[in-house]
Amino acid sequence: MTRRIVLCMGAYCNHGGDAEPLHDIMVEALGQPCPAFMARGDHWEIANCLSMCGAGPNLVIYPEDRAINGLTPESLRAALNDLHG
Repeated sequence: MTRRIVLCMGAYCNHGGDAEPLHDIMVEALGQPCPAFMARGDHWEIANCLSMCGAGPNLVIYPEDRAINGLTPESLRAALNDLHG
């Protein structure tokens, strides 16, 4: 199954730079973000808002439509391990 993973880097999710380390982890794990039309296999992209601002930082995994709120470096690594474990 091909997955699209979307990390919110909007103003609320990245307040105080909270999403910056998450971005770095994503680059380390999956390479640079890539729009869906260019992707082959699992890929990730950046969103400006996922409309869950009060619960951020946020990540959504498609096609499961799985939202992970209050994302931390540890919870992001765990989610990536679950996907590719």
